[in-house]
This record gives sequence, structure tokens and C-alpha cells, in this order.
Amino acid sequence: MPVTLHRMVDEAAMRRPDGDAARCDGAGLSWQELARRVNGVARALLDTGVGRGDRVAVLLGKSLDVPAAFYGVLAAGGALVPVDPKSPVEQILRILRTTGATRLVTEPGRRASVAGLLDAGVEVSHVVGLEPGDAGSVNTVPWSAVDQLASDRPPTVDVGGLDTSYVLHTSGSTGEPKLIRHTHSSALAFVEWAVETYGLGPDDRLSNHSSHHTCFATFDFYAAARAAATTVILTPAAMLMPASLAQVIEGESVTIWYSVPTALVQLLLRGNLEERNLDALRWVLFAGETFPEKHLQHLRARLPNARLSHVYGSTEVNVCTFYHLPESGSWPSPLPIGRPCSNAAAVVVDEALEPVAGGDAGELLISGSTVMSGYWGDSDRNRRVLVRRPAPGAFDDIYFRTGDRVRTLPDGTLSFAGRADLQVKVRGYRVELEEIDGALLALGPVHEAAAFAVPDGEGSSVIHAAVVVDEAAEVTHKSLLDGLKSTLPLYAVPSVIEIVASLPRTPTGKVDRKMLAATPDDKGTPR
Repeated sequence: MPVTLHRMVDEAAMRRPDGDAARCDGAGLSWQELARRVNGVARALLDTGVGRGDRVAVLLGKSLDVPAAFYGVLAAGGALVPVDPKSPVEQILRILRTTGATRLVTEPGRRASVAGLLDAGVEVSHVVGLEPGDAGSVNTVPWSAVDQLASDRPPTVDVGGLDTSYVLHTSGSTGEPKLIRHTHSSALAFVEWAVETYGLGPDDRLSNHSSHHTCFATFDFYAAARAAATTVILTPAAMLMPASLAQVIEGESVTIWYSVPTALVQLLLRGNLEERNLDALRWVLFAGETFPEKHLQHLRARLPNARLSHVYGSTEVNVCTFYHLPESGSWPSPLPIGRPCSNAAAVVVDEALEPVAGGDAGELLISGSTVMSGYWGDSDRNRRVLVRRPAPGAFDDIYFRTGDRVRTLPDGTLSFAGRADLQVKVRGYRVELEEIDGALLALGPVHEAAAFAVPDGEGSSVIHAAVVVDEAAEVTHKSLLDGLKSTLPLYAVPSVIEIVASLPRTPTGKVDRKMLAATPDDKGTPR
């Protein structure tokens, strides 16, 4: 097993030099070509003075430059800080300042964005990917110069498994980005599990649907490298319409799909899958939110050659539990999040962090080799979520408090019981927003649903909801309310249900409840 992520590129280049490492918009980059470009990026960064552990931000759209930049930062001994180009400028500034990233890898099309960051006072000393003069007085290294440094010989840099590999950011419940630090070892522990569990090999082609700053990309890129497989990078143009996305999946013979359920639901409803040959798909993985039962049944019927796997885990722990759906017959409802991965241990605890009785709901704590090192620059949060407690055997271990409530089923699998931060008080009653989502999704014409709390101005909250419905169905606010009153207590029935064309999404594809609950002034447009 390699001890660093970038060594996987060299190994893959030896195993499969002419095989595609990545594909994007019909073009390919072989493992040998990628290895040379990685070494070019690394040498360019080393020439700027990058040292072991220095943070290097990467601000790129979906392209074949992404894997070269990612692995190049790591090969130079740096710590990768992928930045979502669609993030607000203030959030990008906060990420760069908090991590102390002084080098930036970008592309010519981002000149204006980089200029805005520099004008705001971000302390970047070198920008790779822009021409001289594009970044004012800041030193630049154009991609043409990087390509001239490409070489078959990796630079000699002292990097170990406990060094930081990357710092990923998520929005967090407050909107402040959480900066999550992983080491090479914690990332590789997940990679090894994924390759073994899903039998990844050189013939596989993994979809890269999510933004590359998310934990989904850890599977899409790094697990592919460990298997010398191919990552199919899906651009915004390819994902613009479900039908065009289905066309790319077929044309690129994607064998492994990994995304939030919403993307799969859109493919089912609007992707014209009956016109596509998707027999190459052998595993479909989904995570991040509830998969409506009716759509999940439809998915299995539409993709009879593919196994379905529900994986669970936050960015802080990668994937920590999984549940393979049976190839035939039914599965429990709600769908379990499964059993802990071979590299993880789980315990369900009460508010005092003591184990709950079997079958009772409690907070899920996770320990193991894939757990993050901590949040960058946030020692207070680290103390709250990384706790030491007895582990199986003779030693204590560090556990991550997921904030998710689960219960253990009689067969030992875990069932998700809701997010602690998605519980709200309404007229003295505790309400689970995800329970309302499920009740709405059980109504025939509802395809997507999200409940959210709105302050009532009197110190409490009222529940609103937004739904996407079948365009051909005659659905009214009253018909939705009538449908809910038979399944939910009256205090949990939303007072307002909006029928919308689409739900706002975070970069990972999850429903953005903060945006739904925002006031018109917060959103910039009236609801």
C-alpha cells in the first residue's frame, strides 16, 4: 500500500501507462501523461518555494487540469485546499485566510476571480495558471511553463502518511465554512476500503458528478487511482439536463456511479433512460440524503445489471457505514445506513455519551483510521466533536460526534433517525423535518420535498415546505395538506407548502434548507 496519495499515480502509470486516467468532454489523459503533468505542477510549485505542509489552494472548474493540480500539490509536499469556484467571494477569502494558503493554482478563465481575491487583500505570493501580468504584481507561472517542467521523474520530497493531504470545506449549519483536515493515511484508509468493497479495477470508469472540493471526489479520483481505473469528469454542460447526462454515462461506459440521490431521481424522471444502454453500470452508490422509496424501487427496475449501495458518512469521516441493497426482494423501511466499514467502529450514545439500550435512538459516534485530524483553525469545535472514550480492546480511542441520530436494528445494522440539527420545536412539540420530507415524498405526485422552519416572530417556529411535483398532476396546496393530515400529527403539518420548479442545492447536491428558509432580502429575490 502506498503511504501517500500521489504515489498512486506513479503506480498506476507503471501498471497502465496508456490507459485513461481521466476523461472530460470526450478527451482523455493517460496515466503516463498525468504522471508527467503531476511532476510538472510539483516542480513549478517547488520553484516558488513551497515546503512540506504548505497549503496550496486550487481554484479550477471541471477539466483535465484538476487531477494534475491535485496530485501536483501533493507531490510537492503541499497540503491541497480545493476551492469551489461557485462559492461566494467572502467564503473563498475566509478559506484562504484561515488555511494560510499562499499559492494558488487556477486557469486563465478565472483571471477576474483571482483579481478580486487579490484586491481584497488575500496574501497569495504565486499564482500557477495565469500569464505574466494577469495577477498584477503577484508572481505567475502559466500552464505552458508547467508543461515544460513535465517529467517522468518525480521530485524528491519527504512526505509521510501523517502529513496533511487535503483540507476540504463544507458550509456547516451556520454558513461558516468548516475546514476539514485529512492526512494521507486517513484518505488512503478510505481508498483501500472502497477499492476492496466494490472490487475496483483497471477496467472501471468512475463518474465524477460532484464538485471536486467535496468528499465525493475522494472516491471519484483517489479510489480510481488506486485501481488504475478512469475518472470520467462530468462538466456543468454535461449535467445541464438529465438526458444529456444519461447520454454521457452511456457514451463513456461508466461502470461506477456515486452521487446524492437527487441526481439519480432526476435521471429517472427526465433522463429518458429507456432509450439508453446502461448495462456497463455495475455499482450505483448514493449518499447524503434520503432516497425516496418509490424512486429507489424504480431505479432498481431500470438498472437490473447494477448493484445498489447506500453509503453513509460525513466529510469528517469519509464513508463509515454501508448497506448493499438486495438484488431482489424488499429491504427494510426506512433504508438502513448499514454496518460500520472494516476500518471503523460505531457506538450509539445518549446526551451523556453513554451507550443507549439496543433499539433506542441516540447520537452516532465513529472512530477509526478514516477519521479527520480535525478542523483547521478551530480548536473549540475540535474539542466539542472529537471525544476520547473507551474503544473495543484495551485502549481508548478518539471518536467523532456525527450529530446524527441512529438506532441499532435487531440484525445489527444501523437505521438513520434524523439529524439533531434538523429537529425543531413547534408549539412545544419536537418535530423532525426529515419525517415531514418523507411524508410528502410518500404522496404520489411529489418527486422532491424539503421542510424547513421559519421564525414566527414570537420566539418559536412554524413549519413550511417546498415540493417539486409531477408536471402532469393536478396538485394544490389543499390536496397536499389533506394527504399529510392522515400521516402526520397536526402540529407537524406545514402551514405553507410551496410548489416550486426545483429545490435549491448545495455544491454536493443536497437540499439547501437555509436558502429555502431565508428571507427575500437574504436571497436577493422574493420567494
